Amino acid sequence: MTRTSRSALACAALALTAALAVTAAPADAAAPMSDSASAGAQKVSVPAYFAPGATWDRLNGGAGTVGLAVANPSSGPGGGDARYTSAIKAAHAAGVTVIGYVRTGYFGSTGITTTSGSTDPAEWMRQIKAEVDVWYRLYGTAGLGGIFFDEGQADCGPSNTYVNRYTELRDYVESRYGASAVVVDNPGTGAAQCYSAAADTLVTFEGSAASYRTFQPQAWEAGAAADKIWHLVYDSPDETSLRETMALSRKRNAGHVYVTPDTLANNPWDSLPPESYWNTELTLARSTG
Repeated sequence: MTRTSRSALACAALALTAALAVTAAPADAAAPMSDSASAGAQKVSVPAYFAPGATWDRLNGGAGTVGLAVANPSSGPGGGDARYTSAIKAAHAAGVTVIGYVRTGYFGSTGITTTSGSTDPAEWMRQIKAEVDVWYRLYGTAGLGGIFFDEGQADCGPSNTYVNRYTELRDYVESRYGASAVVVDNPGTGAAQCYSAAADTLVTFEGSAASYRTFQPQAWEAGAAADKIWHLVYDSPDETSLRETMALSRKRNAGHVYVTPDTLANNPWDSLPPESYWNTELTLARSTG
């Protein structure tokens, strides 16, 4: 989606994610992370909520450092678009893993409804699985590499009820579309350790550079494989801020990271950073120092 045509739904989801990032995870589960937990070389993994074209070409130019790209035609798969078929094919050929955006609506726990107007978790599960199937029907042969589950819950739930739903979704994707399919959950905040088995990668931070400075990861993240952790940081306005943010992400064991100068008000995921900023980000991610 372009900056001017993004849906109101996508904007609302961004705002809700930002709010939940402050409140969703228990504060006593967070702890400072020592330098010994630092990630090595990182992948720049991008919420690529922009239309196919020159920006996707520039994204593909970072292949080898760019790891994942989240395709999002219409807050989900939409009805099919030949431009996305071409974009996914080109990214796959370049070595970028494209994963498809699917909303999980916090399984209705915050009042978000399915397209049919329900907050019932069973209805959410039905809708989510149907959208996964649409993604693979439309773009599986183009090289789609997995699914990005947005609006994710962060606590285990009574008797692990919440996390079991995400584990069921991971099993669904892998059983139908192959064990190599990449599954990402995005709670946008520190998730309980029970989620480490529910996805290949977890977005455990989504917020501004200012809030990232004081962010404390969950204690379990220090011992996780770096590839398990993804941090998304917007409103990092210049290359000085970019360098600070990238250094913090490495110290916090984020194997996947994306930093942009764009702001929440403008939808930070609907463009790539300016060329100089983008090239610096790729260079910093490749560094192992």
